[in-house]
Amino acid sequence: MKLQLNTNLIPMFSGTYESIWEVLETDEEGNEVMVDYSFQDFMAGIASVYQKNSTYILGELGVDFIKKIKFTGKTNSPKEYNFSTDTLDFDLTIDKKAMLHKLRELENDSEFDQYLKDHFTGYDGFWSFTPNNYIDLKAEILGVGREFDQAIGALITYLAKNLERGVGTSIEEMVYEDWQGNGYGGLSYTLATE
Repeated sequence: MKLQLNTNLIPMFSGTYESIWEVLETDEEGNEVMVDYSFQDFMAGIASVYQKNSTYILGELGVDFIKKIKFTGKTNSPKEYNFSTDTLDFDLTIDKKAMLHKLRELENDSEFDQYLKDHFTGYDGFWSFTPNNYIDLKAEILGVGREFDQAIGALITYLAKNLERGVGTSIEEMVYEDWQGNGYGGLSYTLATE
């Protein structure tokens, strides 16, 4: 089974707004110098480095039913960063039978129930589009409902060696180090002139 998801559903990339993903250059005195570049090329370079590291990412996720991850190169950036951030699209190849087996194992798992309640229960200022209980989550996944993507993202995030507890951060930091250490993923840029 092939799924098309993004890093909004499985948090492995925090976006570029006020994050580690900055192109920084300094002058001879160590002062930061402004740089000019194409934002589209910038995002394409980040997606490319994620794809280059897909085998590492798959291992870090550690979800047995995910057989392959492929970053498609497609990215999304909001016009304004007040409600969302940049995302990278990717395809997952999963073993559906193994995924359904894992889902059944979680049926009476109180930690999973608490995770769903804690992360996906709506409140003032937050409208959740992800089921916040096992029964509804299972129904979305089995029925490929309108909240299927969110439900499968919640399941994978929970199982992914506790992505919520730092694995997503370690994936992003490793990919960032590769991107930054290799010339910002090959990004073409110029120093801004005053």
